[in-house]
Amino acid sequence: MGRDPINLHRALGHAPALLAPVLDLIHALRFDATVARSLRELMICRIAQLEGSDYELAHHLPMAAESGLDSEQLASIADWRGAACFDERQRAVLGYAEHLGAGAERDDAALDKCFGPVEQTELTVTGATYIALARMLRALDVRIDGSPLG
Repeated sequence: MGRDPINLHRALGHAPALLAPVLDLIHALRFDATVARSLRELMICRIAQLEGSDYELAHHLPMAAESGLDSEQLASIADWRGAACFDERQRAVLGYAEHLGAGAERDDAALDKCFGPVEQTELTVTGATYIALARMLRALDVRIDGSPLG
């Protein structure tokens, strides 16, 4: 990708046969999904919060900002229910992230109103993938890139 490998790639590189498929999935979610990038990044950031993944937040909060989320939205992700800065689609994504990551009740009506089957599948795979990545990062004790221990 035109840069040095990040610490996640270095950690997974110990199992090279698994690294390529994981990166293929991440790249497909990033570049080939039909759901708006800002909604996918919102999903990833909420999942990272729920999983306590500072590594994912360090990487994806800047991506969320680049995708069009503003500073008020970024600061309000954890308390999204009380924030007025999210639209209906964003609220559906945040609620679904909490379903996937924390077992909250799924709001089928909100999902069906805002997203078709393809988009719901993409959001599901995005959320589940980043839950898995957060857990891999934790299990492998991967440090944030550029940190003193990284």
